[in-house]
Amino acid sequence: MFRTIEWLDDTREVKLVDQTKLPLATKHIVTSSHERVAKSIKIMEIRGAPAIGAAAGMGMALAAIESKAKTKNNLLDFLRKAAVTLNTRPTAVNLTWATTRMLRVAEAAEDGVDQIVEILVGEGKEIAEEDVRMCQSMGKHALSVIESGFVIQTICNAGSLATVHLGTVGAVVRVAHEKYGGNIEVYAVETRPRQQGARLTVFEFMEDGIDTTLITDGMIGTVFREGRIDCCVVGADRILKTGHVINKIGTYTMAITAKFHKIPFYVAAPMSTIDMETNPADVVIEERDGDEIRIINGKYITVPTTKVYNPAFDMTPPELITAIITDKGIVEVPNKRKILEIHKKID
Repeated sequence: MFRTIEWLDDTREVKLVDQTKLPLATKHIVTSSHERVAKSIKIMEIRGAPAIGAAAGMGMALAAIESKAKTKNNLLDFLRKAAVTLNTRPTAVNLTWATTRMLRVAEAAEDGVDQIVEILVGEGKEIAEEDVRMCQSMGKHALSVIESGFVIQTICNAGSLATVHLGTVGAVVRVAHEKYGGNIEVYAVETRPRQQGARLTVFEFMEDGIDTTLITDGMIGTVFREGRIDCCVVGADRILKTGHVINKIGTYTMAITAKFHKIPFYVAAPMSTIDMETNPADVVIEERDGDEIRIINGKYITVPTTKVYNPAFDMTPPELITAIITDKGIVEVPNKRKILEIHKKID
């Protein structure tokens, strides 16, 4: 698969895939504006926790260039405002993780303004490269739990398009697919209301020649009961120190149903997705526009004025999770002590 986002050295711009156009067309957005990157994050032209983290890092690098600051203090003031602009979605922790990291690098630098700008460009690119390495590592760790012949069910999109390249769930599937000579299958849940499973996951796995079957959200229990699935692997937008996982709406339902049917339920996410500060009760779940549910393909499917509740994410408690697959290893039956132990492995 192609890269979701990349830095263009020649023009000092960011190039990203417009995921709202997939799978019917492959379009790119090229910009030198951090505000345009922020808009892409907000309207989900780029989405997926690791991908928007990389976008935020590159957006901060663009902001440093845009600032044209003459002093470090002026540069930092501009960057702090840019961070607020880029932090457009409240649930995925990678977004604020990346903007905070870029600010800390700028604050710690003792060079001149021009040098700090170049340091930030390098740091934004490094965030993206780290993501690629972390995904590769997750895929390798997952081989200890994914066997040849497995049929894996996932939800939403945690493949290449949710990261810089390869994916979280995508890495688990792709590494196993290569290791076992193609003897891996995927069931992709459609994922209402934005259909990321149908539009994105199916698209990229079929592009890679991976046997993929699409089902609607309401079919999860049936395919479990019929014995079609060996395990579930989902991504995460935030993992709390308690082991609670915040991911696309419908993940909690899948986890409960998997538990009933004794199907292993795995979460694949890089260490940057782990939030060691926030408690479960304090997580802000993004609620999106009701028209995402009222309208399909530009037409209302219900009473246009009906009330809608449209949370973008839900929270799965650790007792429903078989293991969390990270780039530093696997946390089986996650809890606060185990999350803390693996968090200490961050360099």
